[in-house]
Amino acid sequence: MDLKVLGLLTVHESGTPIVPTEASARQLLALLAAHADHIVPTAVLTQELWPEGPPHHAGEMIESHVRRLRELIDAALGLRREEAAGAPTASGRRTACDVLVTLSGGYRLDTGGGTSDLRVFQRAAGAGYRAMELEDYETAAERLGEALALWTADAYTGVVTGPHLRAHIARLEQARLRALDQWVEAQRRLGRRHDLYTGLSVFLSRFRNSPARYEVMVTELGTRRGSRACGAAVPAGGPRRSASGPFGTRRAACFPPVTLPRLQLTGGSPAN
Repeated sequence: MDLKVLGLLTVHESGTPIVPTEASARQLLALLAAHADHIVPTAVLTQELWPEGPPHHAGEMIESHVRRLRELIDAALGLRREEAAGAPTASGRRTACDVLVTLSGGYRLDTGGGTSDLRVFQRAAGAGYRAMELEDYETAAERLGEALALWTADAYTGVVTGPHLRAHIARLEQARLRALDQWVEAQRRLGRRHDLYTGLSVFLSRFRNSPARYEVMVTELGTRRGSRACGAAVPAGGPRRSASGPFGTRRAACFPPVTLPRLQLTGGSPAN
């Protein structure tokens, strides 16, 4: 199973999307994905779906959502009806009950060792933080840039959120801002005004409620630009005198000299 949560929620089993159209079932899947490979108690699912108090048949409604998710999983696995019902498969393949597991007191989404953009982000960001501690700013900028490129929009876009998902998303947002602060500091140490302007411009365009300090920095970086948008992100087929920019963009080759403000970092190596 492949999970992507750093933007629009997408869940694929055997290459087939299994995100349901029903809002409540999608919300339940999102919370299971947030705790992939770990049990999520039924009480937590109930609080997430009905924060103001569960209806009388809450347990049955959760079971209905689980059945719907398993139908989508079985369809993705290409199982016949008798196999989906729990009969042993000739090839020993997993069924939906192996993927979305019922346990005493809750459920677990078993990814079977699949991919997760969140885990990739955590590994890349961690490598970037370690490089910052060693003052290896080149490696830090590269690894933190890789981590930030995984974010395409706000986490869990397209999902209705209750208290547990909101708390989880808030932690992810803090992790993203910490990674961005450290990436900015690494680029500042390297004197890369082009990448700073491009990366921060992309960041501001992708996310709601961005910290004001980034808007100030972009303004400072662009204050004395010429008529050409030096350093701004351009289409892949844009000006020939361009180079690869951060987060999968391209940037123009010129940029005016400006003084780069320092950030108050949220964790990691402090600015000197």
